[in-house]
Amino acid sequence: MIGKWLGRSVDAALELTVAGSFSRVGYTTRRRLESWEPIPDMTGRTVVVTGATSGIGRAAAAGFAAAGADVVLVGRDEGRLADAARETGATATYRADLSDLAAAHRFVSEFSTDHDRLDVIVHNAGALVPDHRLTPQGFEDTYASQVLAQHVITAGLLPLLERSGGRVIVVSSGGMYTQKVDPEALQLDADDFDGVRAYAIAKRAQVTLTGEWARRFGDSGVQFHAMHPGWADTPGVRTSLPTFHRITGPFLRTPEQGADTILWLGSSPAVPAAGNGLFWHDRRPRSTQRLPGTAPDPDTAAAVWRAVCRDAGVSPGP
Repeated sequence: MIGKWLGRSVDAALELTVAGSFSRVGYTTRRRLESWEPIPDMTGRTVVVTGATSGIGRAAAAGFAAAGADVVLVGRDEGRLADAARETGATATYRADLSDLAAAHRFVSEFSTDHDRLDVIVHNAGALVPDHRLTPQGFEDTYASQVLAQHVITAGLLPLLERSGGRVIVVSSGGMYTQKVDPEALQLDADDFDGVRAYAIAKRAQVTLTGEWARRFGDSGVQFHAMHPGWADTPGVRTSLPTFHRITGPFLRTPEQGADTILWLGSSPAVPAAGNGLFWHDRRPRSTQRLPGTAPDPDTAAAVWRAVCRDAGVSPGP
């Protein structure tokens, strides 16, 4: 009892800070004090990981495979997919550039043809794009790859997830705390584009949509979770945020530490059904608001859902 009380007290103290919570310090302290359970056996389960060729996605794929799951990797580059499959122990790969919604639809069709089971999907794909780019469908790249494609894939694979009582895990970011979501401005245009802001808006939209998926489909037996991995030392961070990486380098988590909560959410029977739709960090649900006025009200969240359904061309019904 004392140990559990101490763990909760230290966790709360860390959560009051940013650096203490998001850095390696937060991970190692919480894991030690709270005696985190190991990832259980996942033999017989099928897991899809997008953006799986490097960083946190690759670490998550390796973790699920080590637990015995059949892991399917989704990525843009055939060669990098092959390397990742060999090193993680994944059983299948699909090449798809998820900034192109046609590729997202094609992946859904191919996977559904090839597999009759899906237990976990990890939406990890999506880099911080520094300049304004339009996709084949005319959407800004960040919005298309990190919001619309996820919506297409979740909706398309929902029947398989319902069959197994599966889990959907969205890898968001603590950066979403800096932005509120506007249903009329989910993507930035070329005149006011800023890659960091576009990324943060997309991550806020992901968390908002996770809550909507849970609200609308929570009775289906599928769990929908969003999480943020903390500050991890990944190729994306080194390339997109070099100054941040240089300053925080000694305190960054490893990709494996960043992936821990993904593995736990995807595998553990201890994940509460009451946590459906919540936002997680280091195996605990967290507030979606650190700055006043950034978390959407229910009407705004519903409007975001409708806007994304319209843009993705997919309107899943309950």
